[in-house]
Amino acid sequence: MSPTSVSRNIAAPQQKVWETVSDVTTFEHWHALHAGWEELPPSTIEVGATMVEKIKVAALVDTITFEVESFRPPSEVVFRGKGSTGSKIHMRLGLDASGDTTTVTIDLDVTSPLLVGPVGKALRGTFEKRLRETLDGLSRHVIAV
Repeated sequence: MSPTSVSRNIAAPQQKVWETVSDVTTFEHWHALHAGWEELPPSTIEVGATMVEKIKVAALVDTITFEVESFRPPSEVVFRGKGSTGSKIHMRLGLDASGDTTTVTIDLDVTSPLLVGPVGKALRGTFEKRLRETLDGLSRHVIAV
């Protein structure tokens, strides 16, 4: 599957958005791909930290072991992961401030033996939809807390 990128403006300062994005224990409240933790994630993340997460897209569920590849408060966190189905995931969450508004961008690159041919093409749209739902959920969560 080719890389996917989605962005959304959130009506909150960068630091407030960062506090949620960098706290992986909040994923259950806003991350639309998140289906649960196989192992409890660390309470704080840093480069090299690992976590094992279940993600779900359509009917596909994969258990991914993620490692924090880059951690640059308050503007970027990058996760790299390997899944139980042979998938490889590279996900970047970037935050750009503009006054009291923050533009959040999710860049996602997924390769998997399950995402080739027509199935991969069909799921690309599903991934994009779920990422937009993720940003909508992030916005709602940040504004509510």
